[in-house]
Amino acid sequence: MRNYIASMIIATTLVLGACGSTQTRVTTNTFAPKPNAVTMIYTPDVELSILMATGMTETRADWSKAGEDNITNSLKTALADRSSAIVVRDRNDVQSPRELQLTKLTDAVMQTSLRYDYRGQSLPTHKKRYSRSIGPGASLLAGDSGAQYSLMVTARGRYQSGGKIAMNIAMAALGNAPQVGGQTVYAALIDLESGDIVWSNLATAAPGQDMRKPAQADRLVNSLLKDFPL
Repeated sequence: MRNYIASMIIATTLVLGACGSTQTRVTTNTFAPKPNAVTMIYTPDVELSILMATGMTETRADWSKAGEDNITNSLKTALADRSSAIVVRDRNDVQSPRELQLTKLTDAVMQTSLRYDYRGQSLPTHKKRYSRSIGPGASLLAGDSGAQYSLMVTARGRYQSGGKIAMNIAMAALGNAPQVGGQTVYAALIDLESGDIVWSNLATAAPGQDMRKPAQADRLVNSLLKDFPL
């Protein structure tokens, strides 16, 4: 029986790891893009770590930087032929106190969206309509680019070490659930006039969608931009 349970745990882990998914949200079904729109892509906030045999994680700056560069390039490629023109701004170039405050507010609103719209919790005041906004001051995010929209992206990931993989096999053999890694990317499109998040998506990476590798990052971003409205 124990061997059967172990085999089922391992099989389930492999199946779940092989499944990528997306969860698109929009504020309104009548969203109409502004004509001749310009979308500003902020370089993504990426944090990738290694999951050790002990269960502890250690952030890898080299992986995080590779993921940031690859996702940025993949976004530029994927959106190059869309109706909206694009400009890219490095989030590290934001220096004025008001802009810094606004980017922190945007990050907070995006985290609220992730928590309540994608991870099972609910807000009592938003039962019937998905709505998130950073307010009309969002126009400051455009700087002097003339952008009408801003695309903000956050990515998080944990990758198992060799020791952790061996540990999971041993745990499964004893009938215990393994602790596995996983990678997700969240994107939010903000109308810079109203401050509303008009579209968002959460993509879970499938095999062959490792954001540390350029070609695989392309596939992950293509999943992320499913139903992108511009």
